[in-house]
Amino acid sequence: MTPNTETYDRRTVLKATSAGLLAGLAGCTRGGDEASESTPAEIDLSKYEDADIDWSQFDGASINIGAVQHPWVDAIKPAVPVFEELTGISVNWNVLPENQFRTRRQTDVSTGAGQFDVFFMDQVVNQYNHEGWLQPLDPYFDDGSLYDENWYQPDDLFEASRWQAQGGPYADGWTGLPITVEVQTQFYRTDLYEKHGLEVAETLEQFRENARTIHENESDIVGTVGRGQKGYGMNIFVLNAFLRQNGESLWTSFSDDSGLDTQGTINAVEWYASLLQDYGPQGASSQSWSDALTTMQEGRAGHIVSDANLFWPGLTGEDSSIADNVGIAKIPRPADGEFAPNAYNWQLSTSKNASNSKAGFLFMLFATSEPTNTWMHLNSDAAFSVRQSVWENDEFRSRVGEEFAQVSLESLQAAKPDPFDRKYPEWGQRYSEELQRAIAGQKSAEDAMNQAAATAEDAYSQ
Repeated sequence: MTPNTETYDRRTVLKATSAGLLAGLAGCTRGGDEASESTPAEIDLSKYEDADIDWSQFDGASINIGAVQHPWVDAIKPAVPVFEELTGISVNWNVLPENQFRTRRQTDVSTGAGQFDVFFMDQVVNQYNHEGWLQPLDPYFDDGSLYDENWYQPDDLFEASRWQAQGGPYADGWTGLPITVEVQTQFYRTDLYEKHGLEVAETLEQFRENARTIHENESDIVGTVGRGQKGYGMNIFVLNAFLRQNGESLWTSFSDDSGLDTQGTINAVEWYASLLQDYGPQGASSQSWSDALTTMQEGRAGHIVSDANLFWPGLTGEDSSIADNVGIAKIPRPADGEFAPNAYNWQLSTSKNASNSKAGFLFMLFATSEPTNTWMHLNSDAAFSVRQSVWENDEFRSRVGEEFAQVSLESLQAAKPDPFDRKYPEWGQRYSEELQRAIAGQKSAEDAMNQAAATAEDAYSQ
């Protein structure tokens, strides 16, 4: 049971994180000045000077960081002056809306301009790696002046985050360093569970029954909500977990045999589509992640079946009408299946054409190191650490709440993230469109997934 003081602190810190999800910085700024006007970071430099790294070898250099508007930027900026003092490297920020940033990033690397020394990277990582646009980090890890394994403690990074940063099965080494991770969890209304005598679902069948009970016995409240909208970051982010929990994978044999038309995948689609059709809101097939969050915040749903744990701030903050009645739990799984939530990482990468990739690498190490990560999560309102030590930190757990921390930690330890092959954004978009048609009832799950599988295989046959 969480004491009231912890609840207050949790809401205070998570409210700030939630605000960061909706707002952000824009344009180019220098150092940590803009975000740290009131509270520059107080981090003991000896925590970094203990490392066997020549932090000052690029003294006088300047690096440009390309980033999307994201709470990570707000969280790291107060610590940047510490990096500048430690290294003598100046940091310039280019923070843009997501779509605008993606265009700028691709232009920068594909033309060889090399304006960004460090930049945010996402699902296109293996496309960029395949095109030869990324600077592999392994040579930097092998450079004794740049890296100290004993100090950096790479094994403290979640295995799922390391795996994705290493390109999953589609790269030969490190493509970047992970900065944030969000893992799928289940959210439910504790007041409705108490009212109807429900227990938190561990299996898909139990979840469906809980959703049915609320849907059929409450007026103006649907049983559940979930992402139905097309897009490779939308509905398939949710479905891919259920696919894997049914024993399937996106590729049965890469790249000539898609796993999307296997019986386990079709079963997953049938379950998810029928769940939203029977116990979801009208127009469930067009709901984005923000629609699902808003529907739950406004008290119009009994559950979010599965979405990022970072919904917790929005559901328990002042903008939520159900703030006092929200529970978080692991996502449900098939009765005979494996618990395997999806996890999504943002990472920092650098390009082969950047002028200051090595100086950028020092920034990446600093930003993802244990001292910086712990400071960010204790003092800068962050709740998306890629380091297990942060989630196990008693002070952090007290601030964000034991329930949120423990469910997130166990889910992150078991996470099976998506392996983004180089054409995933292309065929993933088409796969998501077919899933949307199944959720809308326009196609059977089998017909939709047969088409999705054919599209994925065609992407590599041309």
